[in-house]
Amino acid sequence: MENNAIPLFNLKEQHDSLKEQINQAAADALNSMHWLLGPQTEKFEEEFAKTIGVKHCITCSSGASAIQIALKAAGIGPGDEVITTPFTFIATTSSVSLTGAQFVFADIDPHTYNIDVADVERKITKKTKAILPVHLYGYPANMNAIMHLANEHGLKVIEDCAQAHLATCDGVMVGGIGDAGCFSFYPSKNLGACGDAGCITTNDDEIANRCRSLRHSGRALGKAYEYDLEGSTLRMDEIQAAILRVKLPHLEEWTEKRRKAAAWYEEGLAGVPVVLPPTPPAGSSQSYYVFTIRAEKRDELQAYLKEHNIGSAVYYPVPLYKQPAYAHLHLKAEDYPNAEKAAKEVLSIPMFPEITQEQVMRVCDTIRAFYEEK
Repeated sequence: MENNAIPLFNLKEQHDSLKEQINQAAADALNSMHWLLGPQTEKFEEEFAKTIGVKHCITCSSGASAIQIALKAAGIGPGDEVITTPFTFIATTSSVSLTGAQFVFADIDPHTYNIDVADVERKITKKTKAILPVHLYGYPANMNAIMHLANEHGLKVIEDCAQAHLATCDGVMVGGIGDAGCFSFYPSKNLGACGDAGCITTNDDEIANRCRSLRHSGRALGKAYEYDLEGSTLRMDEIQAAILRVKLPHLEEWTEKRRKAAAWYEEGLAGVPVVLPPTPPAGSSQSYYVFTIRAEKRDELQAYLKEHNIGSAVYYPVPLYKQPAYAHLHLKAEDYPNAEKAAKEVLSIPMFPEITQEQVMRVCDTIRAFYEEK
């Protein structure tokens, strides 16, 4: 990477700032000979549960496995339908499929990019057993309306919080609102491991116990080689838990730095013909996993930014109803007009806690120059 380049994410700077602590934590975990479900995992689960404000945190191998485990723990399986968004990473839907259930898409709200609750209501059938909202880009979904709808129809709510660490809805952390929350600790996330890792958060004792069993081959809690459930090997290892424990105390500060960078972007892009991320309602907050604008001539703008050594990405250029993996479902783009339009216009620009105001202004000035030239 060139010296003047501004990446979409800058993992190296954060890692280097904690390198000695991370290396020591990893070495201590390795030398402890407790490589799975040991004291580091137990302590991290306690600390992350306290951070989110829930009774239970159950670590697992990834954000995708967290969704799969949480759904199964909530009783979702073959013959059931789960309503979710088509404007997300495929792990959201593949995790539903792995339970034997069928996902059903509702369109998105064109302003927040999160699931449209009115369309969710239209999609409910006798087979519907759960709603799976995604807090996309770190912006909280409309959980008040979702929970009201779920309670009215007797549905479970499993939150996909992979991009939304410390985002809040009416003062409550996401991951602590529905029946369970699912977090990813993929390296680029707001709280990232040095590899794959994830967790489930919940206040439901039964769901928590079933999650602990399902991640561990279905083993009965406290017993050896006795299985109450048919689970899988989806544990998080001790080294990742130890690394995450080093990083977790910094998460609040990193999140505030992301919010400050977002404020710089809002100032720097004032008057530029792009749509900025929405402002959450009073009492709620977003965590800015990415800073996503909506832009005309999006592909041309992205190429222009690349020419000027500025990173960007499109989340997501191909909605899930268009994915080859789901061609057999014969889903129609016209059924999801808001997702279809967003996929052609959204662009995520550099966002990470260490980004400077000078870097943000350079990104803003470059975007402004693009539209002035066009």
